[in-house]
Amino acid sequence: MSNRSIFMGALFLLMPALAVAQAPAALSQTYPQVILFANGGGGSPLTNLNDAGTADTKTGWTVGGGAGVQINPYLAVRGTFDYLRNKGADNSIAFAGQRFNRYFYGGDFQLRYPTASGFAPYVLAGAGAVTIDNKDDQTFDRVTKFAGKVGAGVEYVLPTNGFGVFAQGASYIYKFDRGGFDKTQADLLWTVGFSYRFRS
Repeated sequence: MSNRSIFMGALFLLMPALAVAQAPAALSQTYPQVILFANGGGGSPLTNLNDAGTADTKTGWTVGGGAGVQINPYLAVRGTFDYLRNKGADNSIAFAGQRFNRYFYGGDFQLRYPTASGFAPYVLAGAGAVTIDNKDDQTFDRVTKFAGKVGAGVEYVLPTNGFGVFAQGASYIYKFDRGGFDKTQADLLWTVGFSYRFRS
């Protein structure tokens, strides 16, 4: 079983248990709140560049972050940026061993369920763009495409201040139409990170 499968399985098994509790602490705070966050982890393709499965990219690493506004205990609007570096699979018919940079940027809505324990499971959805660059092929035309975004995670916010930690899985969905391919791609970014809320 892959690391991302273990991560996502644990995340979704944990969320229902956390959602059972109530959330009076978060409800008593003052809103809106400005949020800053940063995260890092891995990124894996969920789809292949061709139906035969012979044009794939490896799992890579990712870093990112962003800022937003917590409008109320349940809803946040955020601007995000994520960077993913990975390589073409060694046995791929195209891009074998070549390094790809992907820059994801855009915005999302985060729907949270804060609990009395300080944990808040959440889902998110948004849109933006992805810029794709191949560092090892000078003939590859750098391209920017529209990208949709969906994800889920869980965050723990310290009750005494605005610091929090979170684990998240988010998938970016976009069209890859370079190198003779024309395929809708989905990349899963599985990360952990830190957040801070400026409370009044």
